[in-house]
Amino acid sequence: MLAGAMKAFAGRLILRVDAILPVLRVSCLLLGLLGLAAVYSGPVAAQELRLITSPWPPSNFLDTDGQPTGISVATVEALKRHVGVTTPIEVLPFARGYLIAQSTPNVMLFTGGRTEERIAMGFQFIGPAVMWTHVLLARKESPLKLPDLASVRGQGLTVAGVRSSWQIELIKAAGILTVETEDHATGARMLLAGRVDLWITSRLQASVVLTGIGQRPDAVEAKYTVRKSPSYLMISRGTDPALLARWQAAFKDLQATGFFRQTAVTWGKRLGLPLAHDPDQGFYVPLSGRDPAS
Repeated sequence: MLAGAMKAFAGRLILRVDAILPVLRVSCLLLGLLGLAAVYSGPVAAQELRLITSPWPPSNFLDTDGQPTGISVATVEALKRHVGVTTPIEVLPFARGYLIAQSTPNVMLFTGGRTEERIAMGFQFIGPAVMWTHVLLARKESPLKLPDLASVRGQGLTVAGVRSSWQIELIKAAGILTVETEDHATGARMLLAGRVDLWITSRLQASVVLTGIGQRPDAVEAKYTVRKSPSYLMISRGTDPALLARWQAAFKDLQATGFFRQTAVTWGKRLGLPLAHDPDQGFYVPLSGRDPAS
């Protein structure tokens, strides 16, 4: 009797499995097709670049409405139109954006220097976008003569600069007296108030900072050029080569138009500086007899 019951149960189990098998076969077929679609759709619809920048006026910053603006932002917006995308530009602290770009493919981080360390990390570079001329600034009509950093140290001058920035660290390493500030605006105020002798920043950035605190850009004079460093649109390691090539080609095409010349004129008027553009430098402030270090 027990053997008969077990035989009947086994028969019902086989019938149930036979009924389920067609459903399982269809499900597996659908999953396989979806997997193939995912594999073959990659090259057809490549991921677009994630666009990240950080506050660094006048290259990139937020306007009064909280929207990204600046010289480099204008360039990226023009490239977006050329490439045919509408990807929004994210504004993040540089440290956070840099971390994302180090670990994520298909990211553009702008702008940044083309260093050996970053090349070794696999970054690609489009540009240069902006040439930063880092200078020691004094109050207008200051009689200071500074042929080199040794003369700054020799005269016992004090320099203000942003805390932990490479600029102020370089000045400290030269044995020069420093005052470290939380931001560039504080350094500018200290200089104009006579609390320090010099302020280290870039000539382009100084113009925006001074305007932001209600001062004229020509309230200061550059006395010594510390370093000139071009900055680029940085593309993260592992980015789709076809995607990178599209943006590189767009930048090259843009250079063949009047965009960069017109942008230099527009932003030069806003900043009160003789802004210019050169393919080998990006946007820059030309040298002048009155302000030789600008």
